[in-house]
Amino acid sequence: MEETRLGRRAKRPTFSNRLRERILASRPAVLITGIIAAVSLIVGGGYTAAQQILPTPEVTAALDERPTAASRQFQREALEGVERVKITVIIDGDAASYEVPKLSLAEALADVGIVVGPFDEINVPLATTAREGMEVNITRNASGTLTEEKITEFDTIEEPDPSLPAGQREVVSEGQEGIVRTAFMVYTSAGEETRRDELASVVVQEAEDRVVRVGTGPGGSGGRPPTPGEIPTDNFPPVSPGSAQEIAQKLLPSYGWDDSQFTCLQTLWQRESGWNYRATNPSTGAYGIPQALPGSKMASAGADWRTNPATQIKWGLGYIRGRYATPCGALNFFHAHSWY
Repeated sequence: MEETRLGRRAKRPTFSNRLRERILASRPAVLITGIIAAVSLIVGGGYTAAQQILPTPEVTAALDERPTAASRQFQREALEGVERVKITVIIDGDAASYEVPKLSLAEALADVGIVVGPFDEINVPLATTAREGMEVNITRNASGTLTEEKITEFDTIEEPDPSLPAGQREVVSEGQEGIVRTAFMVYTSAGEETRRDELASVVVQEAEDRVVRVGTGPGGSGGRPPTPGEIPTDNFPPVSPGSAQEIAQKLLPSYGWDDSQFTCLQTLWQRESGWNYRATNPSTGAYGIPQALPGSKMASAGADWRTNPATQIKWGLGYIRGRYATPCGALNFFHAHSWY
């Protein structure tokens, strides 16, 4: 029968076993919304990612969390007496030097609080023993969902009405813009988006036409007004872009904006129409300085919307205030989507 040794004669655990017990006892467990990840430290074996469920944009931040001061203290006590080497770690292009224990790269990185996540890329296997002068490149990768909304413009329907004097217009129902919401799975590498896949798209709000009755009866000014898309371009008094910009700048205070917003407005409408009140988009039919679609929307600001830059500008400023709060807000949206 094998003799059981007690006290001073008892068999002492090896240094490797003591190190393993101390590190495993102090490892952190992280629970985050959208991902469950378990990471185990095995001496000489590196990290093992157990499972992931629905990664979200919070993943990157969670993976960068450092172990607690207490756990680092436990690990450092366990690693006393282990030879240390200097390595360089480059994370997403940012380099830093560390003095780490000459153990597996997984243990060496853990010693200085660096965690390699399940989506990350690394140029050296984690089971490799850290050595003097080693250069480790880590690229942080993540994925998560992103939702975007797209506005669909409503159309204006004009209905002839003999009960109204010719030329008189009466709004029957205001139009309503449609909203389409689309969800994407977005993939990032080194903080930059590399790919996105559409997951689902749903119509949140249906577009509803704006209905206007147009008088055709006796009285009034006679004749019928031009219909949307039938926009005359001759015999208009010339209005320079500079004059139109002066009109807009004078109107800004009445919308609660100072001159700092004019630079954004100037850039936005220069790209949209060149500040030309007769500008027409041949593809969509958008018209005027603010490129209203359809142009007849601007009738709410005045019946002379086809020929009067001031009427177009008033409508455009009202549209910007209602949807984006300020011209700079509209310009930011334009930069991101190429429309506003």
